[in-house]
Amino acid sequence: MEITKDMLIGDIINKYPEAAGIMLGYGLHCVGCSANPFDTVEGGCMSHGMDEETVGNLVGDLNKMVGNLDNRKGKVVSITKVAAQKFLEFMKEEKKSNIKLGVIDNGHGTLQYSLDFSDSVNKTEEIFEDNGIKILVEKDVVDMVRGLEIDYVKNKNGSGFKIKNPNSKAGGCGSGCGCAE
Repeated sequence: MEITKDMLIGDIINKYPEAAGIMLGYGLHCVGCSANPFDTVEGGCMSHGMDEETVGNLVGDLNKMVGNLDNRKGKVVSITKVAAQKFLEFMKEEKKSNIKLGVIDNGHGTLQYSLDFSDSVNKTEEIFEDNGIKILVEKDVVDMVRGLEIDYVKNKNGSGFKIKNPNSKAGGCGSGCGCAE
C-alpha cells in the first residue's frame, strides 16, 4: 500500500505503528491526540506550518518505511546492507562462512543475543540468508527471533551490531551487539 498525503493519519498509524516515529520526527507532534487521526497527512502538516516540500519528504520517508517492512515480511532474520558489509569484512578476517545467532531468554520478558562466527552447521540449527549472509539459529528459538533485524551502527559512543526484535516486550543486550528494541 502506498501512502499518500491525502490519507488519514489515524489510518496510517493503525496499519503501520512505526509511522508514528517518522511523523514525530518531522514535527507532527499531535500524532496521539484525539483530533489528529481524522486529519490527512497534508492537513496535519499544514496545520503545523510545514510546506509542500516537507509534506512530500514525509510521505517519501513513510513509503520507504513501508517498503522496508514489506521486504522483511516473511523473513525470520533480516540483515541490513550495512550490517552485511561488516559481517563480510569480519568473516573474511576470521576465515569463517556463517554467523551464529544465539538467544538467551532471561525469564523476565527480555532476550539476550550473541553473534559468533562458524563454519559448520549443527543438526539442531536452521540456516537463514539475507543480503548474502548465512545466519545459523537453533531450531528451538526460531519463533523467538522471527522478524528480528540486525543492523550495524556507528555513532559518537562507538560502533557495533544492533539487534531489533519487534516481538520482544523489552530490550536486551548480547555480546557483540547493541541493545535490542
